[in-house]
Amino acid sequence: EVELVDIPLKENYGKDVTVNWKFFDGFEANRTFWTDSNGLDMQERRINYNPSYPWNKQDKQNISSNYYPIDSAIAMRDMSKGIQVTVMNDRAQGGSAELEKSTIELMQHRRMLQDDNRGPKEILNETDAQGNGIKVTAKYWLHIFDMEQGSSKQREQQVLVQ
Repeated sequence: EVELVDIPLKENYGKDVTVNWKFFDGFEANRTFWTDSNGLDMQERRINYNPSYPWNKQDKQNISSNYYPIDSAIAMRDMSKGIQVTVMNDRAQGGSAELEKSTIELMQHRRMLQDDNRGPKEILNETDAQGNGIKVTAKYWLHIFDMEQGSSKQREQQVLVQ
């Protein structure tokens, strides 16, 4: 369980707060990861690749163009070792993997003072009755397993969280 009390904006610019899981011991995901699709199935994702449009190698939006909705799980697999790592969350969040080698990243909270001109024309500055940034609490479950010896506990955990 992770609790984030407030994002201070004293510097007068927005901030993103992420929760990151870094895997060592030579974990090799080959720039590939999986995200759930409405909790139904896992969609394969690859860094800097989308089959729907050609990738612009000069694109400077590497992070945002590799972020996906994570309704309940994100996973990476090391196929040479037969190991899968799955992070399950209790709420929908944005996330990615392999932005940094062998790392899963989920956005815990975001607070902006101005519109970023990349979506809805609104700022992201949710506050409480006293004008402070809202508190965000999220729960995460980490499951690491040998794909040859067992199966993912992701579906079981999703049912328990409901």
